[in-house]
Amino acid sequence: MNRMTGKTALITGAADGLGRAMALRFAEEGARVILTDVQTDKGEALAHEIGDAALFLTLDVASEENWISVIAAAVAHFGGFDTLVNNAGIAEKGDIEHATLNHWQRTLKINADGAFLGIHHCLPVLKANQPASIVNITSAVAVKAHVEMAAYSSSKAALSQLSRSVALYLARSGYNIRSNVIRPGSVMTPMQERVLAARGGAASEQLQTTIAAHPLGRIGTPVEIANAALFLASDEASFITGAELAVDGGLTL
Repeated sequence: MNRMTGKTALITGAADGLGRAMALRFAEEGARVILTDVQTDKGEALAHEIGDAALFLTLDVASEENWISVIAAAVAHFGGFDTLVNNAGIAEKGDIEHATLNHWQRTLKINADGAFLGIHHCLPVLKANQPASIVNITSAVAVKAHVEMAAYSSSKAALSQLSRSVALYLARSGYNIRSNVIRPGSVMTPMQERVLAARGGAASEQLQTTIAAHPLGRIGTPVEIANAALFLASDEASFITGAELAVDGGLTL
């Protein structure tokens, strides 16, 4: 219960789904957690549930000004942080023939630009609190093409390559800051429920089709992704950087 004792983590998209699960696991293992999201009510409720070790701040990851103010507030409250988890994102249906430019730009702005802004503006704080860690959450569709998710797949592939570039830069700069990727398969979260609903047809049939695509014969749970994030953020992964950990039930084999 002390794998994250002494650490402070800023988690984006922390109000529900994977972000909520990560916040709870990190706190269980002794971390202080800075919860950020645009869903203020859910975020504040989660911070209250965790207690004094948690702080909620409203954050639109696509806003540079918002990032700057949130980082300042986090530092003022906890004195800094040593872990950044870029988890916030959107997943909306859109194939190349029917998706609009607005859909494409909105997806890239949140999923890719948001992570860039987070790493760029959090880096001075991470440098001041070394050893530090960055964990970026991508998706199986970053490497496995999905006909209906052109923008989402592209945004997650961009984040994956950004994470590698960051890992190399940090290492060659002599910083004790690691950058790694978790690549989940399908996980039952509010986002996944929206994706299934957008495909049309019976929800149960869509779910069974999704399950069948995973060799392990099921989809994942949020806590399974949270456990992977916990490992990469902890000192147990101190010699791991630039890695991409597939937690996908074999989906991308």
